[in-house]
Amino acid sequence: MIQIVIYSIVFIALVFFFRKAGKDKSKWGINLKRVYCPVCNTKQPIIRWPESMEQAAWGGTTCPKCHTRLDKYGRVIS
Repeated sequence: MIQIVIYSIVFIALVFFFRKAGKDKSKWGINLKRVYCPVCNTKQPIIRWPESMEQAAWGGTTCPKCHTRLDKYGRVIS
């Protein structure tokens, strides 16, 4: 019974952590919204194909039209 309470507290803490990180747009956050390329205004596909290990680990995509590298929030990665 104590394990269930501890696991529940840890789970709730993780949910709050990832929600706050998503609102702050940090790399730990989760973005569930569609992203548009800021350069050519193209809607990015729902299913992404990462081109680097950074994109695979932290999210992000490359615009199929102008080949701009984007993070998971649609910001340009230099």
